[in-house]
Amino acid sequence: MKELIPTRQGIALVALFTIGNSFIYGMAPHAGRDLWLSFLLAAVIALPLITIYARLHSLTYGQTLSEALTQLFGKWPSRAVALGYSLFAWRLACLVVGDLTSFVQTTSLTQTPQIVVAAGFIILALWIVKYGTEVLARWSSIMIVIVVGIILGTLVLMWSEVSFEAFLPIMYDGFKPVILGAFQVLDFPLLEPVIFFWVLDALPEKKSSYKVFLIGSLMATSFLMIIATISLSVLGADKYVSYYFPIFMATARIDVANFLTRMELVVGVTIALSGFLKIAVCVLVASKALAHALGFKDYRFLVTPVALSIVPGSQWFVQTIMGIVESATKIASPSDVFMEVVVPLLLWITAEIRISKQGENKAGKPNSI
Repeated sequence: MKELIPTRQGIALVALFTIGNSFIYGMAPHAGRDLWLSFLLAAVIALPLITIYARLHSLTYGQTLSEALTQLFGKWPSRAVALGYSLFAWRLACLVVGDLTSFVQTTSLTQTPQIVVAAGFIILALWIVKYGTEVLARWSSIMIVIVVGIILGTLVLMWSEVSFEAFLPIMYDGFKPVILGAFQVLDFPLLEPVIFFWVLDALPEKKSSYKVFLIGSLMATSFLMIIATISLSVLGADKYVSYYFPIFMATARIDVANFLTRMELVVGVTIALSGFLKIAVCVLVASKALAHALGFKDYRFLVTPVALSIVPGSQWFVQTIMGIVESATKIASPSDVFMEVVVPLLLWITAEIRISKQGENKAGKPNSI
């Protein structure tokens, strides 16, 4: 069954997913004081790829990705592609849960075992995914306003601590750190919306995919760049790079007349809300893709085992806070490049070829894959 998602809710879903757990750690740490340049470069590189995601979704309009993959590649190759995306989404969910549990344990619930916190996030994600994509989209359209409003309000309160001298001298270490920072931001999180192929089964119009992917991604990129740059200007480049949670530490400096303090706790709540949405989307995608890979038409009976398997998975992938930070701030991994760049390009090229051939063979008839 196709679940219709209005364009506005789709934009909110992509934006909140991209924000997700991204601002727990220092984004683009390799760039140091030039991180704002890394964000701009990453946005320029990501834009064509995000456009390809939207184009591919537009070409398959009226079909689920499962149906489109079967027509593009045949039964078994399409199942292999689906299995790859299922594993990609499952691994991403494990990493997000690991990030959130480590953050919660380090900053507040120091005596609570991580597995307890992980189980709490998974139970909530399992509950909302069971209701389907439409409920998830409606929830995100409300939460995006709350999350962005709280963070922007917090950043305004931090303005008195801002020092733009932290960005000087520009490109003192050359262009290489900027490039490394850009690739880090591309890998986490700008290209992660690739999994939305499996989420947006039905949009109001064929061109809605461009609005959903492009506007949602640009909103998230702008928001994350503002968070990172203001946090760096408050802490300074050296502390921004050395702290595990620089944005959390930057908001801890807020003190308005000795009355309005401890705003980092509010930021922690917003991180949990946006991270929860990302977990839920990953569970949904992993279940849908796995159902297609195994030849099932309905994915809902797979949601529970997939979600529960993320709890031990989150403890298995990364076991220490240093390992989690290294994983979150890596440049790029071959598996991520393959699933975020190579596979979408192959799908897009194949779809374009099939469309052009059908246009030649069936002149005057509407094209579809």
